[in-house]
Amino acid sequence: MGALIRWGIIALVAVTATAQVHENVTVELIEVPVYVFGPDGKPVRGLTKENFELRVDRRQQPIEYFDAMDFGVATTSAPSQQPRTQRERRLYLLLFDQLYSLPTRLARAQRAAEYVVEHSNRASDLFAVATYTSNKGVQFATPFICDRAALRRAIETLSVSTARDPFHVAMSAAERMTWDEKENDLGLIKTGKFDSEVEETIRGGAANQDALAEQSKQSIEDQLADYADLAQRLSQLEGQKHVLLFSEGFDSTKIHGGNNPVPVDLRSGGGLDARSFRVLDQTFQKFRSAGVFLDAVDIAGLHHDPSKPYDNDSLQFLAHGTGGEFVHNRNDFANAVTELTESQQVVYLLAFNRRDARAGSIDVRVHGIPRGSRVSFRQGFGKASRSTDVDPLQLADILINDVPQSGINIRLTASASELAVQLPTDEIVPQLVDKTPDVETILYVFDSNGSAVFGGEKTIKFTAAEREKKDPIVLRRRIDLPAGHYVAKAIARIAGTTSLGFARTEFTVP
Repeated sequence: MGALIRWGIIALVAVTATAQVHENVTVELIEVPVYVFGPDGKPVRGLTKENFELRVDRRQQPIEYFDAMDFGVATTSAPSQQPRTQRERRLYLLLFDQLYSLPTRLARAQRAAEYVVEHSNRASDLFAVATYTSNKGVQFATPFICDRAALRRAIETLSVSTARDPFHVAMSAAERMTWDEKENDLGLIKTGKFDSEVEETIRGGAANQDALAEQSKQSIEDQLADYADLAQRLSQLEGQKHVLLFSEGFDSTKIHGGNNPVPVDLRSGGGLDARSFRVLDQTFQKFRSAGVFLDAVDIAGLHHDPSKPYDNDSLQFLAHGTGGEFVHNRNDFANAVTELTESQQVVYLLAFNRRDARAGSIDVRVHGIPRGSRVSFRQGFGKASRSTDVDPLQLADILINDVPQSGINIRLTASASELAVQLPTDEIVPQLVDKTPDVETILYVFDSNGSAVFGGEKTIKFTAAEREKKDPIVLRRRIDLPAGHYVAKAIARIAGTTSLGFARTEFTVP
């Protein structure tokens, strides 16, 4: 049975609030992830700080911090096991380009993505699923999670769950049984109707089909701008961040002119497009500023036509412009993507002190590695800035992955029949923004396997009368769950600010 839907709000009387509001202290360090691939494509292990030379804006820079992280451990770790720190994890966004991809090829990419998820390390690897369409841009089906059933559902359907929980990851017991079925050797759950159902979802109606046929400069620029916005959203998350783009790529000749970069006349076509190049460069800058790599997988497979010398190089320069990898000329997508993630198992993390608030370029040289090795690294950083809001992806990350917060000291209690979240009025009121005097509270319950079984949210508007109250506000939620051990988690956010509170508690339903 699911949890009941009624919320109750009461004022808690005779409670002395002793919590204090703490300010976050930001250390001005720029982190530079570096991947070193040997001649065989496998990661080079065993390097030390002395092997690396770091340059910022072409000037040699001292390495203030160094760490070597190896994610190539056994993949049988318990789901509850968490990395020691937030940076010691890999975040892979599985991004399916529905604009420049044929449905049959995208379906094969979904199989590959599901295979990689099933064989990943639950202790360190988190995945999110998103799609790109011309009318909706980048749309997330899930935030970064390790829940295999929720990820299977998102990958197969490429759509947001109909569940009403804020992050679309909660599942009923019956639904979870469907998606928890044993997969076959390609990671598929239901092979009988997989292709037809997925293709129907991918088609997205006549409007999306019209967009597939329109490979104009404007649609390409819109896609690049949307990818730049995506990178900005990911900038708030900690970890080794990769966008794994499954696509056939757009027509890059509309940007660089192909064989005719300087057209003779208007009828000849071609021509380098300065505006499109600016949009492309801005996209690269956003990825570098966010510390995100874009790894592109050409899902067209072995299709290259000698008469089209620029076919698919859009994916190549998207990947290389962000420091990412380009997978092409492969039909075995599952093996290809597995090899890609395995090659990224070892990351060397360098860090340096920012000298000023300006953006800059980064160059890394590695000494003492085998001849024929290749190096990939973060190629730049953005201007120093302070965010004034919190992205939903960050909220999901905080709640799902237990990231401590100190903006608001909320309390959470739980029993077999009720959850209660206490909001400290005396801490909240001084931080309220006049235009949006609201506090949003998100509440989830996870079972002993780490799967979300309930999710809900409630927004409290602080009117003038509410601001005068001194006693904390308590939100109560009745629940009805099967017997078992659970973890309840709550997060509260003051609208228009970055002030957050997080709490968790364990309870048992007898």
